[in-house]
This record gives sequence, C-alpha cells and structure tokens, in this order.
Amino acid sequence: MWDDKKKRLDIWLEENNFYTSRNIASNAIKLGLVSINGKIIFKNSARVSPFDKVLVDKNQHIYVSRSAYKLQFIIHKLSSKISDLTCLDLGASTGGFTEVLLEYGASKVYCVDIGHDQLSSSLKQNPKVINIEGTDVREVSLDIVKTSDIITIDLSFISLKKAIQNIVINSKSDTLFYILFKPQFEVGRAEIHKNGIVKNEILVWDKLLEFKRWLIDQSMDEIKLFKSPILGKDGNQEWLFFGRKYDKS
Repeated sequence: MWDDKKKRLDIWLEENNFYTSRNIASNAIKLGLVSINGKIIFKNSARVSPFDKVLVDKNQHIYVSRSAYKLQFIIHKLSSKISDLTCLDLGASTGGFTEVLLEYGASKVYCVDIGHDQLSSSLKQNPKVINIEGTDVREVSLDIVKTSDIITIDLSFISLKKAIQNIVINSKSDTLFYILFKPQFEVGRAEIHKNGIVKNEILVWDKLLEFKRWLIDQSMDEIKLFKSPILGKDGNQEWLFFGRKYDKS
C-alpha cells in the first residue's frame, strides 16, 4: 500500500539514501542544497510527501557537522599545514573537526568525547582515527597530549580554562591549538537570556581578552582571534582562537 504520510525532510533524505546520516542531511538543508517542488528549503522540519519532487545538489561536499566549516575557515585563513601531523580533537562529537583534519592530510587523529556513539560511522571506520569516547577531556591520557602536534578544542557546558589547563600545560613545545570559544559557557548563567543568547557584547569581549591573557600565561604565543563565520546552535556568535605552545626554557 502506498504510504502518503508526510515526513520531516531531514529524515526523508536519510531514509531515501541521499545522505548517510540525518545530521549530514540537516547540514545540506541549512546550506540551501535541497529543494521541494522547485523551492529551496532551509528548514529540517519541512514536510515532504511521496508526491513531492525533491532535488538535491550533490556537487558540494557536506561535512558530518557544521563545526567542520568553522575549523576549515581558520585553517584556510592561516594557511595552516596539517599534512602528516598527529592531531588530538577534544570534544569531537560527530567528528566535524576530525573530518577537516583528515581532509588536510593529518596522519592520525585522536577523537575524544564524553559522549558515546556520536562519532560518524565513516570516521569510525577510518584507520587514521582513534575513537576515545566516554572520556572527559580532563582525563585524557597525557601520553596522547604530549605526542600531538595539533590540538583542536570544541567543548560545551564547561569553561575552557577549567577544561583544558592540564592539556595546555602538558602539551609539547610548538603544539598548535585551534580553540572554539563559546560565550554562553564563559559569561555565567545570569548573562544568558531565556533563548540561550548572550547579548552583553562588552562582557563577551572582556571574556575574550581574559582568555587571551590566560593563554599567554600558559606559555602560548602567535595568538590570533577570528570571528566564526557560522553562529552556534543557539544563535550565539562564536570565536576561534589560534595559538602556539612554546618552551619557556
């Protein structure tokens, strides 16, 4: 019997094998790569029926998460060299940062996340990826930290300084850091509106400068700050820090 029930567009795309996961389908929709009956759709929740004509632009590569575009942006800005380097991705989640690191030639990527079963299946199967799930970043093996040439950081629900101090201290000289700064986890709950947005821009800037000074105190130089080209899930403006660890001695 013909099923004429309408389904969410992101679910429909996955079920009909346009994309390998609902998350990737969602990213494609947000990028304006999917149309229904000739109209480009930007909402994952749009409904589609068997009678609708759905077209997908498959010419553009879709990463496993939106975060990939943030890391890609800063790597491109800095003309960073990733090829043949060992990387540590903290807060890997589905693997957006990891996918970009591999794309730029990383020889190995350690993926650390406190959650379970989040990493994209395509990345789990990649022999260059070591999946370390169910692990707090504060408990990651220091042997891994000390052998990593690049460390990327995309954390939620915790202040960066609290989460990564031990990582930064134990990293080797010349380690490169790419850090995503999310203001909603740095300013305190009192400054977050009901919709999750931080509206006090002066406070956010103060926190950015405070974090930059903290990085300097942790023996980091060549620090650069960029505004993320993509807003966070709640709509907050995020920021990207780059820094290089140096040996004070």
